[in-house]
Amino acid sequence: MATKGAAIQFFFVILLAAGGCAPRYGDAVELERQGRLAKAAEKYKAFALKDPSAPEAPKALMAAAEIYVIKFGLCAQSKPLLERLAREYPSFKMPEDLFRRIFICPDYFPSGAGLKWTYGDSQTLGRNARQEVEVADHTAKGAVIKNAFYAGKKLVSSQRRTYSFSDLNFMEGQGRGATLLLSYPLEDGKTWASSGQEGRLEFRVEKTGLKIKVKAGEFSNCVKIRRRAAGGPSWIYEYYAPWTGRVLTAVAGPGFENRVTELLSYEEKK
Repeated sequence: MATKGAAIQFFFVILLAAGGCAPRYGDAVELERQGRLAKAAEKYKAFALKDPSAPEAPKALMAAAEIYVIKFGLCAQSKPLLERLAREYPSFKMPEDLFRRIFICPDYFPSGAGLKWTYGDSQTLGRNARQEVEVADHTAKGAVIKNAFYAGKKLVSSQRRTYSFSDLNFMEGQGRGATLLLSYPLEDGKTWASSGQEGRLEFRVEKTGLKIKVKAGEFSNCVKIRRRAAGGPSWIYEYYAPWTGRVLTAVAGPGFENRVTELLSYEEKK
């Protein structure tokens, strides 16, 4: 009897211990506050999956996805959480700017505060021609980007352009209109039409998952997009790298493709 009683007592101790280890939303919040982000994301995820009827469950899914995407760039980990969030909690609303930052993963045209890109002609790597691009102003809805063009060391011209999101579309301001540069999600063969200084434009995702090497380094998982004026005999290829932006521009036509400009350096100012 003593042995049986001890076994029962041990069984209840195990149950209590298991209950004490159950994932709790507050534990995930505390882990995130401490900066233990990987553990916080796992705890948020475990809590939402363990207790999907809890009031905090959709917030937990959102918090886990946000950490995976924004802090670590782990799109594959966030996608199933976002799909569950959309499927099981259709009435749950997240802030618009956060929605875009999470769902646009990877981001092929970052426009956050403090970003700066330097481009140069591919032939001389910037000695003949150079373009300096930096985010001059940033809001939840978009950014103002300043461009400066140099011939050698001489400043030739400068301009400011606005960029913003419309749903999951990334737009470049053109006077009173806007050009749809990137239509997410970017998938092989996807096409869309827009307008720009050249008139009516046709865009096509030629290839994804490319590895591109330029002066600034080698970039993986790049996307190649064709930009063509409707009916034109030639076109432009623009290559974008995740979390960096445009890294290479080429002119092309039937049977040829020539590099024109490429990324020389990229800065993220804190």
